[in-house]
Amino acid sequence: MSSMDRFVQWLTGEEGEEPAAAKHAASRAVDGSGLPSLESNAEPYGVTVEPVTVAPGTRYWRITRVHHLGRDENGGRHHIYIDAVQADGSRAFNSQAHVTWEGGEHVATVDKPPNEPGTNFPLFKWQVCTVEMLGMPSDKVRGISSGHPDEPYPDGTESGNTLFHHSFLLIFQEVTAPQAVTSGTIQGRVENSREGLRVELVQAEKVVASAPVAGDGAFSFPAVAAGDYSLRLEEQSIPVHVQAGQTATVALSLTASESIIEGTVQGGGGLLLRLIQGGAVMAEGPLGQSGAFRLRNLAAGLYHVHVLRSSQAEPLVTSGALAMDGRNRRTVELAIPVADVPGTVTLPTFPVANAPGSPLDHYVLFAAIDAPEGRSQLAALLPKLAEKRLGFGFDYQEAAHAKQVTVVGDGQSIPDFQLDYLTTRGVKVRRLTGTPQENAAQV
Repeated sequence: MSSMDRFVQWLTGEEGEEPAAAKHAASRAVDGSGLPSLESNAEPYGVTVEPVTVAPGTRYWRITRVHHLGRDENGGRHHIYIDAVQADGSRAFNSQAHVTWEGGEHVATVDKPPNEPGTNFPLFKWQVCTVEMLGMPSDKVRGISSGHPDEPYPDGTESGNTLFHHSFLLIFQEVTAPQAVTSGTIQGRVENSREGLRVELVQAEKVVASAPVAGDGAFSFPAVAAGDYSLRLEEQSIPVHVQAGQTATVALSLTASESIIEGTVQGGGGLLLRLIQGGAVMAEGPLGQSGAFRLRNLAAGLYHVHVLRSSQAEPLVTSGALAMDGRNRRTVELAIPVADVPGTVTLPTFPVANAPGSPLDHYVLFAAIDAPEGRSQLAALLPKLAEKRLGFGFDYQEAAHAKQVTVVGDGQSIPDFQLDYLTTRGVKVRRLTGTPQENAAQV
């Protein structure tokens, strides 16, 4: 196989019966605009490319390869080999190349068989040529010359490239200039997202668009004009720069607000419950007759629960510090001192020294005094309590100091959590759920 044969095979990429044009089309890399990119090794030989300027949507000839033939490819020739292909990579037969040099010009037609370069032009000594295609706007390849030094083989023997024996291959392709891209895309995600969120796109303090946040936290703004913006979500705002033809990726994060504080305030019916964080009132409202409450959608932080009369500034009872992480749940059980329960009366008490035979050996726990059951049970049992000198009251936390506790009332009037509180502290507990008369007989 001759050097020229090797060059033709390299040029066409023929393997078996596969068409040369298909090989060329498959090998082309593309640039950011989606057009074939230029492959060139000829810059060291003074060859430059002058890209043509065209309007978007215009068809034109784009130079995709400028190749200085190697020592084995050239075979001592001094030619410009020119090929032109259509958009699909097939040869553009009968297209014409315009070769110019100082004082002369030549038009070469691409009409050779597929197994040969499309056309060629011989270079003469000291001739420096420019090549472009005709028929529509074209890139120009400048500075093509055969006047380059010898390139011997490593052992010093002569190769196919000597002074005035250098050749070049040029390949032009028909393309269409892409439409000008003036917009980009914003893709984002919200951490700790929740239902119903929308992200606002703001420019110059004006909301120009908004987008819903999906269940997985994703959101997007397609076709956004290039420029500087900010993304706003509730109280959060972050800057974002949009580049034409590019996708800006951003991340927003909300503090989780799913914590719950719940519980019961014994004797708290009708009182005001207030949630405090850092000295500020975060929420407040009246308690129902049961004293149960639930505070939802709390962000991470340190909270206190206060219970007070609406006419007073000082709380009747407060919780300890409640550390919430935005996702956890805490249960708080509070009790209003009997003297502060609306509608209660002051009852006689007995000594509570915890000595053998003292009232705190055995404590009788009643429901809240303002509950009808609590009043009727106390009235029936009071003579027995006085006779047996038994301590009694309405505070399960006070009852926890006794060795044994008799609970008078069912699960509605005295919740099970109070019994759990007592038993976990080693108190022996029994419950009386009969009528006031039946319970008095048992005591």
